[in-house]
Amino acid sequence: MLQKKSFFNRISKKNAKLRLFCFPYAGGNGSTYSSWVDVLPDDVEVFTIELPGRSYRFTEPAYRDMQNLVEDLMQSFPSLTNKPYILIGHSLGSRVAFELMYRCKQAGIKGPEHFIASGSPAPHINEDKKGIYKLPKEEFIEELRKLNGTPEEILKNDELMALSMPSIRADFELSETYTYTGSEKFDCPITVFYGDEDKEISLQKIEAWEDIFTRPISIHSIPGGHFFIEDNATFVLEKIQPIISNVLDGLEIKNV
Repeated sequence: MLQKKSFFNRISKKNAKLRLFCFPYAGGNGSTYSSWVDVLPDDVEVFTIELPGRSYRFTEPAYRDMQNLVEDLMQSFPSLTNKPYILIGHSLGSRVAFELMYRCKQAGIKGPEHFIASGSPAPHINEDKKGIYKLPKEEFIEELRKLNGTPEEILKNDELMALSMPSIRADFELSETYTYTGSEKFDCPITVFYGDEDKEISLQKIEAWEDIFTRPISIHSIPGGHFFIEDNATFVLEKIQPIISNVLDGLEIKNV
């Protein structure tokens, strides 16, 4: 039996004081975050999360169930929490990161210094799930077109879509069949980003993140649609930099 490749791809400095774990959106991969290393402080070590069914894990079957995915993430993630860390995810990635944080809390593992949700409704919101992953091919492609995150030349390329559609469908199933049903609340700081032109997610569903955190949430509107994390990365990084600075300052105070 072949050993599974690692979920966690370290692309920054091993001697950093703080780790940033970055979770991709449905159909996405770690390349969304790889360029961040050049912008973030030297004290920050970046980990991109690479799920099966894409990039260097293309030949592996994609996950369709959140519980199975997070159980496998928990095989190696706890060993990476020996340094302070921040979790950030976009869309589906926000909910994967949240469920991972929930599992850590249940297991008594140190939680993040800050949680950043991007382009995602709160994980306990379960209405209006469309079942996109069940749609026939042409209808499924049309839904991807509406999200405006897949280039038209790819959507029209039958060969490329045949290769990528199974993992994208699996990601949508992973997303649309997951709802947080726990009663736990979390006491770490939380920041939420949303696209000001994102027609898929209402502000009410963004604000609902405060239902499961004990601290007031900080909400930031980012220019762009659902994929502002790609289209307006510079603006996103401008919002993340102060969060990282505050965390690093807090760590310095603790160590005095």
